[in-house]
Amino acid sequence: MSQSIDCVRTSLPSPEELILDAVEETPDGIVICAHASRLPHCPACLKARVSYHSRYVRRMRDLPWQGRQVEIHLQTRRFRCRNKKCKLKIFAERLPGVATPHARETTQLCEIVGIVGYAVGGLPGERLLARLGIKSSDDTVLRRIKSRLRETSPGAHAKRR
Repeated sequence: MSQSIDCVRTSLPSPEELILDAVEETPDGIVICAHASRLPHCPACLKARVSYHSRYVRRMRDLPWQGRQVEIHLQTRRFRCRNKKCKLKIFAERLPGVATPHARETTQLCEIVGIVGYAVGGLPGERLLARLGIKSSDDTVLRRIKSRLRETSPGAHAKRR
Protein backbone atom coordinates (compact mmCIF):
# COMPACT_ATOMS: atom_id res chain seq x y z
CA MET A 1 0.00 0.00 0.00
CA SER A 2 2.82 2.45 0.82
CA GLN A 3 4.24 1.83 -2.65
CA SER A 4 1.04 3.09 -4.27
CA ILE A 5 1.00 6.14 -1.98
CA ASP A 6 4.60 6.91 -2.99
CA CYS A 7 3.58 6.62 -6.65
CA VAL A 8 0.80 9.18 -6.13
CA ARG A 9 3.04 11.46 -4.06
CA THR A 10 5.80 11.54 -6.68
CA SER A 11 3.33 12.20 -9.50
CA LEU A 12 2.04 15.43 -7.90
CA PRO A 13 2.75 18.57 -9.97
CA SER A 14 5.53 19.65 -7.60
CA PRO A 15 6.17 16.87 -5.05
CA GLU A 16 8.76 18.88 -3.13
CA GLU A 17 6.22 21.66 -2.48
CA LEU A 18 3.15 19.55 -1.62
CA ILE A 19 2.27 17.09 1.12
CA LEU A 20 -0.29 14.46 0.15
CA ASP A 21 -3.22 14.21 2.57
CA ALA A 22 -5.66 11.90 0.80
CA VAL A 23 -6.63 10.34 -2.51
CA GLU A 24 -10.31 9.71 -3.24
CA GLU A 25 -12.05 8.07 -6.16
CA THR A 26 -15.30 9.70 -7.24
CA PRO A 27 -17.70 8.96 -10.09
CA ASP A 28 -16.19 11.92 -11.98
CA GLY A 29 -12.55 10.93 -11.48
CA ILE A 30 -9.85 11.17 -8.84
CA VAL A 31 -9.52 13.82 -6.13
CA ILE A 32 -6.14 14.47 -4.53
CA CYS A 33 -6.11 16.44 -1.27
CA ALA A 34 -2.82 18.17 -0.42
CA HIS A 35 -1.29 21.13 1.38
CA ALA A 36 1.93 23.16 1.11
CA SER A 37 5.07 21.86 2.77
CA ARG A 38 7.17 25.00 3.05
CA LEU A 39 7.04 27.97 5.36
CA PRO A 40 5.42 31.07 3.86
CA HIS A 41 6.99 34.40 3.04
CA CYS A 42 5.44 37.62 1.81
CA PRO A 43 5.53 37.83 -2.03
CA ALA A 44 5.89 41.63 -1.93
CA CYS A 45 8.71 42.19 0.57
CA LEU A 46 9.99 38.57 0.78
CA LYS A 47 10.02 38.66 4.58
CA ALA A 48 9.27 35.49 6.52
CA ARG A 49 7.73 37.42 9.41
CA VAL A 50 4.08 36.53 8.87
CA SER A 51 1.13 35.41 10.96
CA TYR A 52 -1.71 33.05 10.12
CA HIS A 53 -4.94 34.65 8.85
CA SER A 54 -7.25 31.94 7.43
CA ARG A 55 -7.44 29.09 4.93
CA TYR A 56 -9.54 27.86 2.03
CA VAL A 57 -9.61 24.96 -0.41
CA ARG A 58 -8.36 25.74 -3.90
CA ARG A 59 -9.63 23.34 -6.58
CA MET A 60 -7.47 22.81 -9.67
CA ARG A 61 -7.66 20.41 -12.60
CA ASP A 62 -4.56 18.34 -13.31
CA LEU A 63 -3.38 15.94 -15.99
CA PRO A 64 -5.58 12.82 -16.24
CA TRP A 65 -4.58 9.38 -14.98
CA GLN A 66 -5.52 6.51 -17.29
CA GLY A 67 -8.21 8.68 -18.90
CA ARG A 68 -9.76 9.65 -15.53
CA GLN A 69 -10.12 13.32 -14.62
CA VAL A 70 -7.88 14.45 -11.75
CA GLU A 71 -8.69 17.35 -9.46
CA ILE A 72 -6.34 18.65 -6.77
CA HIS A 73 -7.93 20.12 -3.65
CA LEU A 74 -5.15 22.28 -2.27
CA GLN A 75 -5.54 23.50 1.30
CA THR A 76 -4.32 27.09 0.85
CA ARG A 77 -3.45 29.36 3.76
CA ARG A 78 -3.72 33.13 3.97
CA PHE A 79 -1.24 35.16 6.01
CA ARG A 80 -0.68 38.68 7.27
CA CYS A 81 2.64 40.35 6.56
CA ARG A 82 4.08 41.79 9.78
CA ASN A 83 6.43 44.18 7.98
CA LYS A 84 5.01 47.66 8.68
CA LYS A 85 6.56 49.08 5.48
CA CYS A 86 5.10 46.41 3.21
CA LYS A 87 2.14 47.48 1.05
CA LEU A 88 0.71 43.94 0.98
CA LYS A 89 -1.13 43.21 4.21
CA ILE A 90 -2.87 39.88 3.53
CA PHE A 91 -1.73 37.30 0.99
CA ALA A 92 -2.33 33.67 0.07
CA GLU A 93 0.60 31.28 -0.12
CA ARG A 94 1.95 30.80 -3.61
CA LEU A 95 3.22 27.62 -5.17
CA PRO A 96 4.79 28.52 -8.52
CA GLY A 97 5.63 24.89 -9.31
CA VAL A 98 1.97 23.92 -8.97
CA ALA A 99 -0.08 26.78 -10.47
CA THR A 100 -0.06 30.50 -11.09
CA PRO A 101 -2.13 32.73 -8.78
CA HIS A 102 -5.89 32.46 -9.44
CA ALA A 103 -5.44 29.60 -11.94
CA ARG A 104 -7.92 26.73 -11.96
CA GLU A 105 -5.50 24.40 -13.74
CA THR A 106 -2.02 23.23 -12.82
CA THR A 107 0.95 24.63 -14.70
CA GLN A 108 1.54 21.25 -16.36
CA LEU A 109 -2.01 21.05 -17.70
CA CYS A 110 -1.84 24.63 -19.03
CA GLU A 111 1.40 23.81 -20.86
CA ILE A 112 -0.05 20.67 -22.47
CA VAL A 113 -3.18 22.51 -23.63
CA GLY A 114 -1.00 25.29 -25.08
CA ILE A 115 1.32 22.87 -26.90
CA VAL A 116 -1.57 20.88 -28.40
CA GLY A 117 -3.33 24.09 -29.42
CA TYR A 118 -0.20 25.49 -31.01
CA ALA A 119 0.30 22.28 -33.00
CA VAL A 120 -3.25 21.71 -34.29
CA GLY A 121 -5.38 24.78 -33.50
CA GLY A 122 -8.47 25.49 -31.40
CA LEU A 123 -11.27 23.10 -32.36
CA PRO A 124 -9.00 20.21 -33.47
CA GLY A 125 -7.03 20.75 -30.25
CA GLU A 126 -10.21 20.49 -28.19
CA ARG A 127 -11.07 17.19 -29.90
CA LEU A 128 -7.56 15.76 -29.45
CA LEU A 129 -7.45 16.77 -25.79
CA ALA A 130 -10.85 15.13 -25.22
CA ARG A 131 -9.43 11.88 -26.63
CA LEU A 132 -6.55 12.21 -24.16
CA GLY A 133 -8.95 12.70 -21.23
CA ILE A 134 -8.49 16.46 -20.88
CA LYS A 135 -11.64 18.56 -20.97
CA SER A 136 -10.97 21.93 -22.54
CA SER A 137 -12.95 24.22 -24.83
CA ASP A 138 -11.60 25.54 -28.11
CA ASP A 139 -11.62 29.05 -26.62
CA THR A 140 -9.42 27.89 -23.73
CA VAL A 141 -7.04 26.22 -26.18
CA LEU A 142 -6.73 29.50 -28.11
CA ARG A 143 -6.20 31.47 -24.86
CA ARG A 144 -3.34 29.13 -23.92
CA ILE A 145 -1.75 29.68 -27.35
CA LYS A 146 -1.95 33.46 -26.90
CA SER A 147 -0.50 33.31 -23.38
CA ARG A 148 2.38 31.14 -24.62
CA LEU A 149 3.10 33.68 -27.37
CA ARG A 150 3.09 36.52 -24.83
CA GLU A 151 5.55 34.63 -22.60
CA THR A 152 7.97 33.83 -25.44
CA SER A 153 7.99 37.24 -27.16
CA PRO A 154 7.47 40.11 -24.69
CA GLY A 155 8.74 42.68 -27.22
CA ALA A 156 6.05 41.77 -29.76
CA HIS A 157 3.33 42.09 -27.13
CA ALA A 158 4.55 45.55 -26.06
CA LYS A 159 4.41 46.82 -29.67
CA ARG A 160 0.71 45.92 -30.02
CA ARG A 161 -0.38 48.11 -27.13
